[in-house]
Amino acid sequence: MPSKAVTTVLFDFAWTLFARDANRWVGSAAALVGREVAVGEAQRIASDFAELLRTTATDPAHIARDLDPQVWDRAILAVLQQIRGVDLPFARALHETHAEALEPYADTSSTLAALSARDIRLGVVSNVGWDIRKCFARHGLDRYIDAFVLSYEVGFVKPDVRIWRTALDALAAQPDRTLMVGDHPSGDGGSVTAGVPALVLPMVSSPGQLRGFDHVLTLAGI
Repeated sequence: MPSKAVTTVLFDFAWTLFARDANRWVGSAAALVGREVAVGEAQRIASDFAELLRTTATDPAHIARDLDPQVWDRAILAVLQQIRGVDLPFARALHETHAEALEPYADTSSTLAALSARDIRLGVVSNVGWDIRKCFARHGLDRYIDAFVLSYEVGFVKPDVRIWRTALDALAAQPDRTLMVGDHPSGDGGSVTAGVPALVLPMVSSPGQLRGFDHVLTLAGI
């Protein structure tokens, strides 16, 4: 962990600050195609999707999805169709409704507010092929974020050391006074190659749950 006082915290986006409400996401998509959703199916589909995204995140065949919005759209449709019970029409509906179903974890807002109140600069570093800023704006959280470093905009994907250097430059931050917070050991943990300590939190699937950000506040001296 940082040996000096933390002045900057970088967060991953999906499954770190935000997660999909499974029932809302799958239910909305199913309604678009007139499909029934069996008991427990929404949670299974959401869980399978999360696992597929995590396991393909650093696969060379999938890195391009995080660098180009058009490739992202095609790749996500392909991933969704790997899930049992998801055909192409349903996959398209799931892709169409995914952003609206993203919700902040129960302790996301309070954590960002607490860090910001201590003048700790905040950044979001995400491997993603679409503009996630609208999710923050929808929940009034954009006011806390000093920089968004998105792979498709900067041209690098985690764990490429260049994405961390881009984030550090954007926030005028020193590596040894910065903390990276995420959920993916090889992706988010890659910040150490740029000299940035990482806190990798265990997976929490529901946005209604606490994410465990008390650890972040402790490390930040709050």
